[in-house]
Amino acid sequence: MKKAIFAFISASMLLLAAPLAASASPVAAPSGAAAPSVANSYSPLAAKWWVWVLSQPASSNPLLDTNGSQCANQQSGPTWFLAGLFNTGGSVTRSCTVPAHTNLFFPLANSFDIELQSAHKTPAFVRGVVAQAGVQNGASNLTVTFDGTAVGPGVVKYEESPIFKVTLPSDNIFGDPTLAGVYEPGADAGYYAMIHDVLPGTHTLNFTGTLNGQTINSTYALTVSP
Repeated sequence: MKKAIFAFISASMLLLAAPLAASASPVAAPSGAAAPSVANSYSPLAAKWWVWVLSQPASSNPLLDTNGSQCANQQSGPTWFLAGLFNTGGSVTRSCTVPAHTNLFFPLANSFDIELQSAHKTPAFVRGVVAQAGVQNGASNLTVTFDGTAVGPGVVKYEESPIFKVTLPSDNIFGDPTLAGVYEPGADAGYYAMIHDVLPGTHTLNFTGTLNGQTINSTYALTVSP
């Protein structure tokens, strides 16, 4: 199963099976992005992000949410995940209430592959599928603004996730109940960003990304509770 996704999504929680092997030297990032580091602090969060989004039913999935009413689903701890759009370009605006001093983690452009556990595919296989999407060199228009101010380039990083495991529900985001089951191995690659320690008040977060000719533009009206 091969899927590509844009800046959103989705995010996390579960399983990091194996650590990512260190890669060769990083390549140049798209304009406006920091030089990528393949294995970095974003990598385990990206794996959790995918588990977070893929394991939730379509009926309440934050990735398919049109107004932000589902943004708090399965969120806890110091880092919350935000979503963009699923496998399509376009714009979305959501309102979301988050706890003060939370970190916000989200993708600008990413791609993933998951394979049925029963198929016995190797980690190398799923990484090869993900590589075909060409995210590292093909993503562009990577921007993040917080309260109207562009966030520094060091906030946007390229990562390749650890191998992960996820269970798709029958009511999954692919709209196909026959896909329900346990998937392992899974892997992703993408450009993600982290906003640290958001302070109480109201804030506006916007992020964009372009991949394979599709551009997403996601805006969050954030209410940060004391």
